[in-house]
Amino acid sequence: MLKQIPANFQPQSLFETDYVSILLLENEPLLLVEWKRQITLPERMIGFHKALDFTRQRQIKYWLIDDLQLYIITPEEKEWILTEFQDLASKTSIQKLAVVTSDFYPALVANTDFTDKGKEGYQAKGIIQHEVFTDYESAFGWLLGNLDS
Repeated sequence: MLKQIPANFQPQSLFETDYVSILLLENEPLLLVEWKRQITLPERMIGFHKALDFTRQRQIKYWLIDDLQLYIITPEEKEWILTEFQDLASKTSIQKLAVVTSDFYPALVANTDFTDKGKEGYQAKGIIQHEVFTDYESAFGWLLGNLDS
């Protein structure tokens, strides 16, 4: 993962377990949440709650979620993300949220409706813009292309 972060960033580890790393990219108000393996709903909840805590403490504006190691997002996880997580995230300083996912076609197709609902939910509940990418370079370009917005 670190090899995909632009060289000018200095990542600071904020939280680490066997299933998630949460890093602050100190040059920008950007938090990176990297799932290291397939996770359960309780693990997702712990990771996202920790990331939200850091976001509130440091007024983070940009999130990059690395889902490259995830191949299944359960219906229960989707429901939690589209309801409770979106409600909590919309009450923070987050302005843009990028997800980097595998380019495995069946997974992309299976999650299209979820992605669309996610975008709609974030916009309805606040100002968070949400996009999905298959590579870090595009995600960073979108997140940091206009830091004043």
